[in-house]
Amino acid sequence: MKDKIFLDTNIILYQFSSDIQKKNMSVDTLDKAMQSSNYTISYQVIQEFSNVALNKIKGYFSINELKTYIKDILVPLCKFYPDPNFYLNSLKIKEKYKFSYYDSLIINAALELKCSKLFSEDLKANQKIEKLEIINPYK
Repeated sequence: MKDKIFLDTNIILYQFSSDIQKKNMSVDTLDKAMQSSNYTISYQVIQEFSNVALNKIKGYFSINELKTYIKDILVPLCKFYPDPNFYLNSLKIKEKYKFSYYDSLIINAALELKCSKLFSEDLKANQKIEKLEIINPYK
């Protein structure tokens, strides 16, 4: 069985980066993700991506282009939608591991989806949280 991989928002955002290495790795990762059921995201990644796309990548996305990107790329990857217990469990992760609240939500979504790997540049690489390994694919 192949590893199930959760993609943090920054991994998707780097396809729009001026850093060619990060851009190429992001594009390659998304190509793999679109061809495999082993890659996943949560609703939170859609929200964060949308916010950055509209407010920080100025001039890149119109509303209609973002709608298309969400529909064609992000929604097919999204396999996690929370219930009330998700937020309580995320607070336990925050308390135990001292992550920010939003990082705890990402980690908990990856755990809920039974992912073995979380690709993120924001979190400490090579750290294990339960059965989840955090990997910085840019190192």
